[in-house]
Amino acid sequence: MSYPGMKVKTPIKAKVILFLSFLIPFVFVFIYVWNTSTDLVGSDDMYLIKGGFIESYLKGTMTFDDLWRPIHVSRMLGYNLMQIANIRLSSMNSQILVFLTPFFMLASAILIYREYRKSLILECSSEFIAATFLVLTLIIFNIIQWEGLQSDCGLLYQSSMPFFIASFIYLELFLLRGDRKYLPAVFILMPLAMLVFNGRLYISFIPTLCSIFMCYLLNYRSNLTKDFWLRALLIGLFIAVTATLYLWGINFKENTSYNLSEVFTHPLEVSEFLLAAFASSVVGVDAFFACTYISFDTMLIIGLIIVILYVFALALFFRSRMYERTYLPLFLILQTFFYLGFITIGRFELGKGYGMASRYTCVSIYGLAAMVWIFMFILAHHKKPKALLKGAIFTGFLIIFSGHFLTSIAVWNVRPERKAYFEKGYDIAFRVDTATPEELSHFLAEPEQVRDSLLLLRKYKLNAYREKSAKE
Repeated sequence: MSYPGMKVKTPIKAKVILFLSFLIPFVFVFIYVWNTSTDLVGSDDMYLIKGGFIESYLKGTMTFDDLWRPIHVSRMLGYNLMQIANIRLSSMNSQILVFLTPFFMLASAILIYREYRKSLILECSSEFIAATFLVLTLIIFNIIQWEGLQSDCGLLYQSSMPFFIASFIYLELFLLRGDRKYLPAVFILMPLAMLVFNGRLYISFIPTLCSIFMCYLLNYRSNLTKDFWLRALLIGLFIAVTATLYLWGINFKENTSYNLSEVFTHPLEVSEFLLAAFASSVVGVDAFFACTYISFDTMLIIGLIIVILYVFALALFFRSRMYERTYLPLFLILQTFFYLGFITIGRFELGKGYGMASRYTCVSIYGLAAMVWIFMFILAHHKKPKALLKGAIFTGFLIIFSGHFLTSIAVWNVRPERKAYFEKGYDIAFRVDTATPEELSHFLAEPEQVRDSLLLLRKYKLNAYREKSAKE
């Protein structure tokens, strides 16, 4: 479906405003990354070094199976290839991969803006659309997601998002809008997202697509054509084949910690974990520890409020028929729901407070951005919204942005301590022969895996050892 004005040339003033809407949050995140990250290998990468594809590559015995082999149930082909390029080009300077992270976030933001503009162009000027998009970029680039911004393995969370967003956009254009010229893009982007740059989003992508497909069927059940069903069959088969390729050879019994019986026997703990995860996308774990007046019970209340806001936003999405212009906000919200749901099933036994981990906000902040997007659409669509509706929307804005502001201050204040903690790893790495298991646990809970991996890096003068070898 096309809309008048969608291809109107953007005025210079709007371009300047849009540039600033991207630049200001992007620079803030990049400064944080620059000042916090180190070039020391991340903890999760220890599994990829000794006994992983990096050892095979260094010894000249690497095959495609080494790159394709999953860690638990995650295939990391794209990340593995980036690590190989990093080894060849910079002797495995991990900071280079960390610096790529904000640019993947920027790609996601640009893709979202294209749909954001399309959804508002009938009611709003280009200048207004560009200016209000700052509200979304402040969420997307927020340092509340610090765990995904400080090490090379954090790139797993960020690099996948633009591929999944792009896959959905072109899938919607082909399947739901009937634009066949976008089919080649679907056939390219879908495998890239699911098989190459899947990160941690593979667990939520297909359930999200199925849910949106069902919503579409309910919305247009009386107007579905034979051509639509043929497109749906084609895409369904293609997704099934792609998913089969991904899952082929993975032993779920050995490589997953999902225990559904535990979920059903501890429903209260599961609910608390999930609410804490929703809350942490607004009030991050650093703010939780920094503010004495924020208790875990407070976080649960905040999580419940966020869930209510999501339900409210979804009701507005369908009631306003926003889906006639784009389904992307629904995709981002449902992706957040399914992702946090699967994480809860797999991780809640680590403790209900573990749901506040910052790494999960790398996904959930996109759900928040989609919620705010829906609110902006409603305010633009209704020139004179009712006082109750307007009050509820601005209350949501106040909760989200006050929480992010508080968390940003807390994350920035703890930055020097976090930097010192990472740099402590250098001393351990250069004493790897004599380092105690307790010291090696600084990297990973499996000290011998750390020792063997660091020894391998030292042997080939990679990562932290490259500078020392250059001076010798």
